[in-house]
Amino acid sequence: MYSYEWDKRTGRYRLTTQTGKFVASEIRPVFAEELTAMELEARLAFDPVERRPLLWAKQNVFLYRGEEIAKLHKKRNGKVDIEWKGVLCETEAPSTSVKPRTKLNLVPVDVEVLVAENRDIMSALVADTLKRIKEMYDAYAGKCDAVYIGFSCGKDSVVLLDLCHKVLPLDIPVVFSDTDMELPDTYSIWEQIQNLYKGRPFLKVSAKTPALENWRQFGPPSQALRWCCSVHKSTPAILALKERLGKRSINTLAFVGVRGEESQRRSGYEDIGDGLKSQSQVNAMPILAWSAHELWLYIFEHKLLLNEAYRKGLPRVGCLMCPMSTDRQNDLIRMNYPEKVAPFANAVRNTIDREFSSEEDADAFVYEGGWHARKSGVSLKHVIVEPGVERKSDRIICEYPIEAERALKEWLKALGKIEGTELSFREDGQRGVLECVWSNGKADKAVSKWLVYAVHKAMSCTGCNSCEAECPTGALRFEKDTCNGNTKVRIDDVTCISCMRCFAPDDGCWRYYSKRYAGAKTMNISGINKYMTFGLKPEWIEVLANAGANFRQTTALGNRMVPAAVTWFREAGLIGDSTAITTNLLLEVGKKRGFSDLLFWHLLWFRLANTSPLVKWYVCNTEIDVHFHMKEIDEKLSQSVGSASVRKGALQSLCQLVKSSPLGEGAEALIHAEMKGRAVEKLMHCSRPVDPLTVLYGLYVMAEKSGRGAFTVRQMMVTEFDVEVVSPLAAFGISPDDFKKQCMGLAAMHPDFIACSFTLGLDEVRVASGTKTCDDVVALILEKI
Repeated sequence: MYSYEWDKRTGRYRLTTQTGKFVASEIRPVFAEELTAMELEARLAFDPVERRPLLWAKQNVFLYRGEEIAKLHKKRNGKVDIEWKGVLCETEAPSTSVKPRTKLNLVPVDVEVLVAENRDIMSALVADTLKRIKEMYDAYAGKCDAVYIGFSCGKDSVVLLDLCHKVLPLDIPVVFSDTDMELPDTYSIWEQIQNLYKGRPFLKVSAKTPALENWRQFGPPSQALRWCCSVHKSTPAILALKERLGKRSINTLAFVGVRGEESQRRSGYEDIGDGLKSQSQVNAMPILAWSAHELWLYIFEHKLLLNEAYRKGLPRVGCLMCPMSTDRQNDLIRMNYPEKVAPFANAVRNTIDREFSSEEDADAFVYEGGWHARKSGVSLKHVIVEPGVERKSDRIICEYPIEAERALKEWLKALGKIEGTELSFREDGQRGVLECVWSNGKADKAVSKWLVYAVHKAMSCTGCNSCEAECPTGALRFEKDTCNGNTKVRIDDVTCISCMRCFAPDDGCWRYYSKRYAGAKTMNISGINKYMTFGLKPEWIEVLANAGANFRQTTALGNRMVPAAVTWFREAGLIGDSTAITTNLLLEVGKKRGFSDLLFWHLLWFRLANTSPLVKWYVCNTEIDVHFHMKEIDEKLSQSVGSASVRKGALQSLCQLVKSSPLGEGAEALIHAEMKGRAVEKLMHCSRPVDPLTVLYGLYVMAEKSGRGAFTVRQMMVTEFDVEVVSPLAAFGISPDDFKKQCMGLAAMHPDFIACSFTLGLDEVRVASGTKTCDDVVALILEKI
C-alpha cells in the first residue's frame, strides 16, 4: 500500500505516507542459505548460520544498504553469471591484467530496529486491514453456507491467517489445498502452523487423483491451459466443505492471500470478488493492497513462521513445476529439490510428442519452458481427436465414440428439454451419431454449442470433479461404476436447473480442452496449393516495383505466375490485402538495398512465417539446424493434408522459394537445400544472426497480428502451428540469450519503440503498438540505408 525509501546509512528501509502502486519489482530479504548455495563466500563475508537477512533483492539485483552490489544474469542450463557493481565492481588494476577482488563484510539487518522504525505506519495499516476483514465477514457470511481461510504456506497466507485469526470466529477453518505438487518445505510449514492457532480447525484437502496421473491424463498444464488450479486447488476445497457440512451444494466465502503487487492483472482487482475462481465462491482479499515490504515487516514483528524455500532464494512458494514460474524460480526449485521435481520433468518428456537430440536439448525444453505456451493437444503424444460436427440450417449432427453414448445421454440432461427439436441417436459403423433437428427450420447456435460441448465431455471426462464443484444445486455427482471401477457421471434432472455452469470450461471440459486435436482444421492449412508450384523470386519483386498497380497486366511473367506472385506479395507484406495492387513502404527497402538483399529477404521471411500457411507450417514442424529429407517433410504434412497432389505442389513451391531467393544462397543461407541433381533432397532451417531492426520489425508484425503489445520469451520459444504468432526466435533460430541482448540494445537505441524486462522476476518484451506500426520500423531501416 505504501511506498518506501532506503536509509543508505543503516541499510534499512522506511515506509513513507505516499501510496504505492503495482511496479512488478517487489523486494525480498536475502538469507545466508541462498548466498551459500550460490558460492559467494569469495566476495561476501557472512556467517553461514545467520538467520537474519543479510541483503535485499529486487528482481535480479542484490542490494546492500540500499546500494546495488550485484546483478544476476542467467545463462543456459540454469547457470547464473554475476555482474558485480558498486563497491564490488571489478576494475582493471594498473600495469596488470589481474582484476583485484574486494570482499564485502555483510552486517545482518537489525530486524528489531527495522520494525520499530516502521511501527507507526504499519500499525495504521494493520488496523485498517483488521477492520476490513470484519466488514467482509459481516457483509457476506450470512449469505454463504461456509466461510474458510485459504492457506498455501507462503508468506502471503501466513500473514493473512495471523490477521484473520485476530477477528474471525474460531470455528472458521483454515483450508490447505494440497496440490500434490508442493515443495517439501511447504509441508513442513503446514505441520508447524497447526500448533500455533489453538482452537481453530485445520483441513488439508486434495484431488482424488494424484497430480502425476492427471499430468498424464490431461497433458502438462500451460499458461493457456491452467486446468491444474481448478482440479487441484479450488475443487478439492469446495467438495471437502460440502462433505463437512453434509450438503450437496454450497456457496462459500474464502479469505485468500492475493495481492495486487504480484501481477498487473491482480492489481486491477477489487478486494472482494464474486466468482473469480468458482461460480459458487466469493473471494475476500483483505491484503490485496499490501506490498511485499509491508508483509516482511509484519512477519518480522510478529515472528511468524517462514517457509524455508524463501531462505533458499525462491521469490515465491508454489508448485514444483509450474508454467507460470519464472526461469529463476524453476532453476532454484531444480537446484534445491531435484528428486521431487524430476517426476514432473519426466511427465513432460513422456507426454510431449518431440524427439530430443540430446539430454541437454531435453533439459532445455523441459526446464526452460518450451512447453509453457501449449494451447491444445497438438504437441502431445496422445490426443483427443475432435469429433465430427456438421452444421446445417435446421440441424446439427455430431459424431462420437460409440462407447461414450451412455455418458453423452447423461450430460445432455444438463440442457433440460430443448423445445421445438427432435433429438435422435444412431450408430454408423464404430461411431455414434447425435442429430438434433429444429422444427422451425432454424438451428439455435447457443444450443448447438452446448450439444457439441456435451459430446466433448462424454468423450473426455475422467471424473476430475470440477463440474461437481460448480453445480449450484447438487444435481451433478460422480460415482464409481461397480462393474468396471470407472467413474461415471449422474445428473438428477429433477434438481438440475440447466444453468450450464458444469459446461463452463473452454469447449465444455478441461481435459478435452487440454488434449484436443483437430488435425488439418486446427492447422488451417487448406490454402497451401494457391502458389501453383511457384516460389517467390527477386525478379518478380522487381517487376512489381516497376509495374506497381498494373502488375496484373504485366507480360514479364507467365500467365500462371501472376496470381501465384500476387499471393506471395500479399503474404510477404509487399502489397495490401485488397484486390487492387497497392504497394507499401516495405517495397522501398528492396528498391534501395536491392531486390536480392539478405536483410530485405529476412523481413519478407518473417512476414511469411506468420501469414503464409505453407511457410508457417514448415517453420513450426521442423527443428532448427536439422536436415529433413523431403520424404520426411511430406510425411509430416500428410498428417494434415490428405491429398498427395496438393502436398506435392505445396512442397515444390517451398523448394522453389528456397532455390530462387537469397534465403537459400551462400554460406549465410537461412534455409539450406541439399540437392540431388536439380531436385531438392533435403532442407535444413538454419539458425542465423539477423539485424536487430529485423527483430524489431518481427515484434511489430506479432503485435499487429495478435493485437497484443507484450510477449514473454517463454511464449516466443513455442513453435506450435496453432500458436497465434511465430516469433523471431522460431523464424531465425535465435537463442533466447541472443534475442534478449538484441532487445536490450534496441530498447537503448529506440526507447520509443520497445521496452524489455529480462530479469529473474520478469521476462517480457513490450512494443509501442498503440503509437508505432510496422511501417514506422521500416522507416528506421530506410534511414539506416
